[in-house]
This record gives sequence, structure tokens and C-alpha cells, in this order.
Amino acid sequence: MEKILKDLGSGFLNLDRGFLFGPQGKLLRRNLEELWYRHCVVMPPYNVFLSPTDKLNETFDKLQSFDVVDKPLGIAVLENSKYICNPDIVSTYSKLNSHTVGKISIITDSSEGKDLYHRKQRERKVWWRKFSREPSRFKFSDVKKINKNKDTIDITAEFPFGSIVVETIIYQQDIRKINYPIKTNDATNIHLVEHITLLDWGCLAFLCDAYTPPTSSSSSSCELKLNFKLSPYKIGFFIQPSTEELDPKSQEKSRLLLYLNNQLKSKGIETIVTKTREAIESFQVPLIVTVDDTSLQNGIVQVWSQLTTLAESVHITNLCNYVLKRCNI
Repeated sequence: MEKILKDLGSGFLNLDRGFLFGPQGKLLRRNLEELWYRHCVVMPPYNVFLSPTDKLNETFDKLQSFDVVDKPLGIAVLENSKYICNPDIVSTYSKLNSHTVGKISIITDSSEGKDLYHRKQRERKVWWRKFSREPSRFKFSDVKKINKNKDTIDITAEFPFGSIVVETIIYQQDIRKINYPIKTNDATNIHLVEHITLLDWGCLAFLCDAYTPPTSSSSSSCELKLNFKLSPYKIGFFIQPSTEELDPKSQEKSRLLLYLNNQLKSKGIETIVTKTREAIESFQVPLIVTVDDTSLQNGIVQVWSQLTTLAESVHITNLCNYVLKRCNI
């Protein structure tokens, strides 16, 4: 793991002083949180409400006053956690004593609690696998029986250097035992299912999952084959310095690339512009656009994939749709 982080550089993640994300790492972290929010807060077939950690009582009071407490009911919290997980890694990086989690607490009837607990296990494992280069590395741990009313299970990412816990799912059968702030006449009929997504640890797991070391026969840098939805930048353009003596059309090509860059940005697609292809590659951009003299005549550009090292010919009027489709946005 140390080699992976060293090869990727501090632009992504440094663990010496805690989870210190660099410019690219912050975008990766933001993308993962956005995917978590959409799947866990927006998409469930029941109501899920965001709440500050220290305002849970107020949140429940408001929901009850609005009469929107039909079960199942979800409460979402984003918070910094001091809970120590992945102790083997923490023993090497002692500053990892705080990390960001996204917690969903689902209140449900006792008749549906166990089924919801197992359903959430399947859903969450599928979610992690969907963004992985090697889906089978995301697995369940053994179930832990905390007491007669409480079970927990972890989702872990398995690597040659060990495993990284990325999510914990909890099943609590009697909420009276945990003093959860919901007012009910019969708490014994209320069960609680929680899934706690370790967002910072998840970023670390996806970086390790996507990492490809340099080949022994080449001095090229490592590659990071992230899922398009996680990738900090979706597409890159490199505009060579103007050399009109050698290439009279260089300025026209540069203007075309800038135009395409602005078109993609207007659609909310993350792009980056540099002056060399090497710089683009160092940012681990999955798609790279190049133009030539023919592009100025027929509007066809080449879109190179960093994952396959192959290029596709795309007309400039279809470039936005092409990228959106590739990113599945």
C-alpha cells in the first residue's frame, strides 16, 4: 500500500498526517460522496432525511409534527468519526484517528427488520462492486453477534497487503437498548438497520483497486484505472504551444480544443487542459482528445482511452453525448 500511495503522489492521498487528500484526491472523495448520496439518500423507495449529528432529537420532533414518520424511515448523517477501524493500517499510520462516514439509520417494523438487514447487505456489496476494477475483491466479513439484540457485518476490500473495511451494516432489534431518539409507544416493535459507509477508507480502497504499476520493460509511470464516475477528471485536452513556422494551423487546432473543452464544461463534465500529453497522463485522465488537420476539415476528433490505449473517431457535435454515455452520467 505504501508503494501505491508513493507512486500516485500526494496529489491523490497522503496518510502520514491523517486522510490528507490532494487536489485530485479531493475530487475523487467528492465523487464518492455524491454517489453515496444519490444511492443511499435519493434513491431508496422510502423517505430518507439528512440531519446534523447533534440535532437528531429536533429532526425527529419535526418529522413527527409533519406526520412523516411512516416506516421504514431513514435518517442520513455525514460526520467525522473517531471510531478506529482497519487497525493494521492505523498501526502504521497513527494519525488515522478521524475519518468521514456517511451513516444511514433505517427505522422499520420488527416484522420487516431482518429481511431489510439482509437486503441491505446485498445492495451495499453490489454498490461497491459496481465501481471496482475487480468486483470480487469486495466481500463480507463474518457476522459478529454483539449481543442477543445486535448483529454487525462488514464489507471489506481484499488486497495482497491485507483488507480494508469500507462499510459496516448493523441490525439492532430493540431500540430501547440504544436510546435512539424516536418517540413511540412500543419500542419493542421497532427495529433499526444502519449502514455506515467509510468514505475516506473507501477512497483508499478504490485507489488501491485501480492502481496498475509501471511495467518492468518501461520507465513510464503507474496507471490509475478508476471507474469513470469516480475519476477526478473525465476527459483531457493538451494544447501544444503555438509553432506557426512548423504548423500554420496550430492556432486553429488550439481554438478548436478550447471550444470543445468549454462545451463539455457547460454540460458539467470535469475536464482538464494542459500543454503536454505527459501532463494529461500524470492526472490519470481516462479519455484524451486529439485533433489534426483533418479535424479542421471534417470535424472528426480522436478520443483515446487510457484504459484500452485505443482511439475512437468522434464528430465534434457528438462529443458531449459520447463522453456522457461513456461516463454513464
